[in-house]
Amino acid sequence: MFTQPHTKQMREEFLKQNKDKDHVILLGDDYPVILSAPHGVNQWRDGRDKYCEPGTINTVLHLHKMCNCPAILKTKNNHDDANWDEVSSYKTALFKFIKDHKIKYVLDIHSLAASRTCDVNLGVWGGKLVANNNKLYRKLVQSLCDAGFNVYLDEPFNGGGRTISASVKKEFGDSVWAIQIELNSKIIWHKRGFEKYKKLLDVLATFIVEL
Repeated sequence: MFTQPHTKQMREEFLKQNKDKDHVILLGDDYPVILSAPHGVNQWRDGRDKYCEPGTINTVLHLHKMCNCPAILKTKNNHDDANWDEVSSYKTALFKFIKDHKIKYVLDIHSLAASRTCDVNLGVWGGKLVANNNKLYRKLVQSLCDAGFNVYLDEPFNGGGRTISASVKKEFGDSVWAIQIELNSKIIWHKRGFEKYKKLLDVLATFIVEL
């Protein structure tokens, strides 16, 4: 079943099953890619609680099921921000998985506020994150645009600084291709965008299985 209520229920059940774990790694086939959802639960940054990006967990779970590729998801707020803290158990586990499984691609999934004008924001840190394979980056952009999505590059978020994508780049250099993919919450979480959500998942799943 693939309905909007089922999608939300899937997230709730997953978090309930893993409520005592900082994060969960889902295994898959021998794909050279791992999906990441570090903001699926509330975070703690600069002395305050930040609300989660709920649509990111169900998006990664759907893509994991569709492609049977590995994924890592934050499942508990430990007064930390897995995407921004210099050191976190989430990043440590991700780096270890990349090394142990010879991962070549990291797709870090986030969500944008519904008020944003773009459907998808690809953060590539001024091109640094994808410099080792610009052709692949252009393929992703073209696939999204061909499917009718409004895509912004490095705006409003560029994936740099201490993010998952930038940290992967600093740790592994050009041996790993990483990208921060921001998806508008009006598509991935709100009922009115559900038909568009299914199309978006199909585009991303096709991209993943062709890596």
